[in-house]
Amino acid sequence: MTKEMGVDRPLRATAGDQAEAALFDAIMAGRISPGAPLRLQELASQLGMSIMPVREALRRLEGLGLVEIVAHKGAWVRALTLSDLHDTYFTRINLECLAIRAAAERFGPEQAEAAHEALNAHLEARARGDQVEARNAHERFHFVLYEASGSEWLLRSIGPAWRNSERYRVASMRDAANLERRAREHLGMLEALEAGDGEAAATLLAEHLRASADLVADGLEVDENEATPPLPMVELAGRAKA
Repeated sequence: MTKEMGVDRPLRATAGDQAEAALFDAIMAGRISPGAPLRLQELASQLGMSIMPVREALRRLEGLGLVEIVAHKGAWVRALTLSDLHDTYFTRINLECLAIRAAAERFGPEQAEAAHEALNAHLEARARGDQVEARNAHERFHFVLYEASGSEWLLRSIGPAWRNSERYRVASMRDAANLERRAREHLGMLEALEAGDGEAAATLLAEHLRASADLVADGLEVDENEATPPLPMVELAGRAKA
């Protein structure tokens, strides 16, 4: 029998965890806008804690790609740009279509039940205006599908791009007609997996993600000085069966 390490389970989240969750939610909801400076003393005061856990939280958010930190200059929320949008969704389409194809071979009643529960929770949260639970349920739904792939490394790789794309996705969730269409797309992907059709699920997912990127891109202010050109979203989606 392997001897357990002498580590006790924490009774509650640390101050760093709490600061990270609060800042993450504020960034996702747009209450802290893209490009906004993140001043340690100001944030610590608002959160009612010392500077140390806030600094720790910012480092974690930097690791997720949501915050930029430059020595002697400070920290700020990463800007929303067209090139970053396309790069993010380029990565998501590649990784998530790979995951959902693999999931079709292992998708069973247990995964289907969990996905339906998450999808229902997402719709119910939207109906009552609970944006945080809606976002959490939406994430649960997608990751139930991807977890069925059985690949831990795929899930680890999807995570950072997913987190970054959530900042952009907020802009595509403000139109009621779009919300109804997205709900149909979610259900279509789930039904394809239940039928064991990984190619259909991947095609629907690629279209779903590309539509999100296109919708957000239409509302982004384009910086003519951006050095990195947008990645070929249409070409990528066309390779869904490759």
